[in-house]
Amino acid sequence: MDDLGARLKRARESQGATLREVATRTKISVAALEALERNDFSRLPGGIFGRAFVRAYALEIGLDPEATVLEFQQRLEELEREAAARVGARPEVTADDREFLERQRRAVRILRIVAIVLAIGGVSLLAWQLHKFFERRDAAAPPADTVPAPVPPPTSSAATPIAPPSAPLAAPAAPATPAAATDKLTIELEVTEDCWIYAATDGTRVFSQLFRTGDRRRLEADREILLDVGNAGAVKWTIDGRPAKPLGRTGVHQRTRISKANKAEFLQ
Repeated sequence: MDDLGARLKRARESQGATLREVATRTKISVAALEALERNDFSRLPGGIFGRAFVRAYALEIGLDPEATVLEFQQRLEELEREAAARVGARPEVTADDREFLERQRRAVRILRIVAIVLAIGGVSLLAWQLHKFFERRDAAAPPADTVPAPVPPPTSSAATPIAPPSAPLAAPAAPATPAAATDKLTIELEVTEDCWIYAATDGTRVFSQLFRTGDRRRLEADREILLDVGNAGAVKWTIDGRPAKPLGRTGVHQRTRISKANKAEFLQ
């Protein structure tokens, strides 16, 4: 496979563009672009972030973005295979090993069949119990024609005066005091330079997007907050209203987990 990084560099230079110019237009740090041209993919963020960087760079220098991303993914897989090969060759599978694996497969198939049979039996039993329940309920309900008719109120020729209440009406009850607010872990982010940010609270993703200069975002969690920032130097933040230390240097990809137990480590 051709050197992907060198080909990207040649395409950029053929357009007379510098890394700084490409970084300004794509909002990708110069350090990440240099790592991409050196084929140092370990310096790039993983997953969709790395592919997003490659796609944006290819578009900017006039290459096919989808083909470039595919080549980038293939190169990553090739590097993973090479790393696995360096760890050592797989041990030979003996006849005893194959027999053991076959026994395991048979046991798994039997367990699946038993689980299916039990599930079908459970559904059938539940359906039978519901059927008997509705039969008993219908049998216990009285016929419609046995319901007594309502009795009309008695009539009187003279109206009976209504006696005044013997005691004053009680004052309305005071409104209930609202419950105290729960103790939340709160983080406020301020972006000073365009960068990509992923955030999750208590294990649930909140957002994964490109933030523009001046954007702000507030996060709240009961236990912990996870931040994955493409450009650590482009983010200022506070924890529970108190200034926090910088996440990292400009152009550095940083992944940080903040909890109530360790939040003091990040405060200034």
